[in-house]
Amino acid sequence: MHGTIFGDLSIEVGGTAEGLELIWRGSSNSRNPGEALRAYFKVALAEASTRRAKLDLHFEHLIQFNSSTVSVLLHLVDEAVTAGVSMTYFYDGGLRWQAHNFESIALLKRDANGFSVKKVGTSVPAEKVGPA
Repeated sequence: MHGTIFGDLSIEVGGTAEGLELIWRGSSNSRNPGEALRAYFKVALAEASTRRAKLDLHFEHLIQFNSSTVSVLLHLVDEAVTAGVSMTYFYDGGLRWQAHNFESIALLKRDANGFSVKKVGTSVPAEKVGPA
């Protein structure tokens, strides 16, 4: 799996034997990010499923994203649950805009099996926000 660029957004790929990491950088400000991002995530979910690996999405280096991106992230949770892929969203708890968005995602998807949201950052100790 390779990283990609969608306008002002870049997604880098990393990981270990246990999981696949997608590291978001820049801004997700496209009016319709769903088309490109859903196709990319379809490949990521397929690879994670084939490897029986977890999928970790890191947003700590993201400058901003719009509400259209939030919609894509909510849909991705549903696709991961359907595919049986364990997935975690990591965000910088020191950034209020990230905290507001990801705490909302955690609440909306609290019953999603295998999904969690974790707060990280230099100014905030790591803390699990999503379901156990």
